[in-house]
Amino acid sequence: MPICFGISFTKTLLNQARSLVHVYTDGSIGISTGAVEMGQGVNTKMLQVAANIFSISPASIKVNTTNTYRIANTSPTAASATADLNGKATQIACMAILQRLKQVAADELKMPVDDIQIKDEFVYANGKKTDWDWKKLVMAAYIKRISLSEHGHYTPPGIHYDAAKEKGHPFAYHVYGTAIITVTIDCLRGIYETDSVKVVHDFGSSMNTMIDRGQCEGGIVQGIGWMTMEEIVYDKEGKLRSNALSTYKIPDIYSVPEEITIHPLETIKDNLAIFRSKAVGEPPLMYGIGAYFALRNAVKAFNPVAEIPYDAPMTPEKVLMSLYSHS
Repeated sequence: MPICFGISFTKTLLNQARSLVHVYTDGSIGISTGAVEMGQGVNTKMLQVAANIFSISPASIKVNTTNTYRIANTSPTAASATADLNGKATQIACMAILQRLKQVAADELKMPVDDIQIKDEFVYANGKKTDWDWKKLVMAAYIKRISLSEHGHYTPPGIHYDAAKEKGHPFAYHVYGTAIITVTIDCLRGIYETDSVKVVHDFGSSMNTMIDRGQCEGGIVQGIGWMTMEEIVYDKEGKLRSNALSTYKIPDIYSVPEEITIHPLETIKDNLAIFRSKAVGEPPLMYGIGAYFALRNAVKAFNPVAEIPYDAPMTPEKVLMSLYSHS
């Protein structure tokens, strides 16, 4: 099952984000963005952005809860673009503050700002470590009445789409990958198991491999559920009958494949993602489509003349009917 998945909101105006960064006089940092942390690890990535740019310990950084008093006019946390949009806005804010801090260090050390570097919580001048640590530098900026706050705004360049003509450049970049999915069917009862899912997935230059693997695993299982279990059923009067978790079956621990192997494909090409990483939220969902076709192939192996309409999800009932059908 190969995939090619475009990353961005297809509604162009939603491709924007803001981030508010404060550096406090004790050296700690507070970050506020419009991203909603729902278990996908976006706050961890926001923290990583600041820690990387300022070259300080993550323990000194706090990502605040999302609040429209701090960050207004937020786009939804969706489209697999949240870490990219909010991460880029955070990067812009952090870089603006960093440049001010480097100028303070340059003035104090009486040297060009281009010769200043902040690394591992210390100021380096011409590549040599000085006795100016992060906290001393921040306090010096405060004493000089230099702003230690910044509100960053980011909108990815080059994105446009004409809905009337259905033409344009709607995506910031694409994510690629391939999965091999193996299933086994009980040909008497129509029940089946997903034996293995083996994936090579485009991570870009991953910011956090643990988070990205977790997102891939979750997306794969959700995708398999989408293609094999989650059936929408209406009665003759048009009333939705699969309207609760007792009737609309979503994957549980027993639905997870016996084996999920994910090989992260590291790519270093420049893109509009944060730090050349790539989105991993929604693209792995599409691997679940492979489970549908694996089941079709398995039925055909048992009954070569089976008539199998293209009708997802491939529930055990449909599998059983297909096993003994004839074209």
